[in-house]
Parts: sequence; C-alpha cells; structure tokens
Amino acid sequence: MNKYSEKLTTAMMSVWLSPKPSHSLGPFSSIKMKIEKEVYGTYGVLRIVGNPQESILFLKDKPIHYSWFAEIGSTWRYHIAQGLETKLVNNNKEVDRILKKGIESEWEFLFTCEYFSEFLTYGNYSFGLYELFTGIYMTTVPQSNSFVSYDYYGGMLDFTATQRNLDDSIVNDYYTQILKGGNPAMVLLHVENSPMFFVLDGHHKFLAYGKSKRPPIALIITKIGNEYKSIDYTKKIASTMKCEEKRYIERMEEEKNRISNYKSKTIKLEELFTLININENN
Repeated sequence: MNKYSEKLTTAMMSVWLSPKPSHSLGPFSSIKMKIEKEVYGTYGVLRIVGNPQESILFLKDKPIHYSWFAEIGSTWRYHIAQGLETKLVNNNKEVDRILKKGIESEWEFLFTCEYFSEFLTYGNYSFGLYELFTGIYMTTVPQSNSFVSYDYYGGMLDFTATQRNLDDSIVNDYYTQILKGGNPAMVLLHVENSPMFFVLDGHHKFLAYGKSKRPPIALIITKIGNEYKSIDYTKKIASTMKCEEKRYIERMEEEKNRISNYKSKTIKLEELFTLININENN
C-alpha cells in the first residue's frame, strides 16, 4: 500500500468507525444500497467519458480502452485496448476484506464507495450494489502491453476486463466460496446509458460466478451525464492508441454521422439488474 492509500485509509476509518446515527424505521430497516455523490477528484487517476455509442477509459490522463458501436448490417462493437498486468485499483486491507466476503451492511457499502471515489476524477457519480443475472460473460483484453484493435458482434451488454493476468487457483477459491453461499462483490465502472461496463475489481470473482452459474454481485459506479466527442477528438484518441486499422477509422467516422440515433437511448440499471436492499438491526 502506498503512503497516500495509508493516509486515506486512516482518515476514512476515523470517520466510518465513529458512532453511526440510529435509523428511525423500527427495529429492522431495509436500506437500499445506492447513493449519488459529487466526487472532487483531487487525486483521481481514473476518468471515464462517453455515451450510449462509445466509452473511453483513461488512466492518469492516458486512454487505455476505447470502445464504440457501429451499425454495419448488424450492431458491431469495436475496441482499441491495452491489457494491464494488474488491476486498476489496489485495495487496502479493509476494502479487500469487504469485497472478498461480500458487502453485508450499510457501513461496508459506504466505506467501499468512499474508497473507490478517491480514485475517480471530478464529476457526479452514482454507486449501487446490484445482483446481476446468470449467463453473462467477461470479454478479455489483449495479452500485451501494446494497444490492440479488435471487434465482434456487439448488440448486447458488454462486461470487459481491464487486467490481463488471471490466476485459475484464485478463481477456484471464489468458486468454492460461492457454492457455499458466499457473495463476493465485484466493482464495475461505466457511463450513464452505456452498455459497456469495465471491471475495476473482481476479474476472478466474475469467472467464478460464471462457473457456479449464480448471478454475480457487483458494486456499479456510474459516471452521471453523457459527453459526445467530435470525430477529430476520437480520431486523435485512436492515433494515440496506435490504431492503424483504416477500417476502424472509417467505421468511426460513419457512426459519428449517425450519432443523433443514440441520443435518445437510455439504460436504467434497476430495469436490468436487482438493486440490493440490506436489512439492518437498529
């Protein structure tokens, strides 16, 4: 853990370990695990921008994953991405403990949201704990430090990895935990109304849930608001990411001319997934 993470953890623990206010809903309260907050991003290193047609993920102001839809007779998804050796956010011990066993209280939910918000750049975000559905899968990223361009059929929700190195033994440990009734939590990042979800934490959990055929549990962080970038901007992004596929640039330009078709599209997470309520004894 670096010095910043240690200071952050100490400060957060002093806040969240202070006496918690009592609820006024009776001896047991059903609390929805969802909040919205403005993140100031003083030390933020993760930035995500986009809309229903495209998403761009930045790490320390450098693009690491750009994905967009294009209609070519069917809906196709194009990617330019770099596979990272490790996950984007290194958890402290307390957050790691919470996510490994699963978020089971309002305190754990708020603590985890606060921790991850410190890695985001400025903006308004929502944080919600959801049960997804079975049958979803995680697309992999290139097994390379270099940027790679790739594409496939994309008329669906897309959950994509950000790290390339995975350990089968860790997957099997989570698989056993899930079969015994455990609910380890993943962390996903996406832009409002976008069908693209980036896995920030929980690559091994994602695979374990798929193997167990149980619906995954995920903390979904949503950047509120959509940004529509110009073709010049996205061509510059593609150039920065070493995309030399002429076909990709052509598809990008064609779809930018149809961008108005996407501005009315919306995705409501509560209509796709089940927002989790936690019962707490007051």
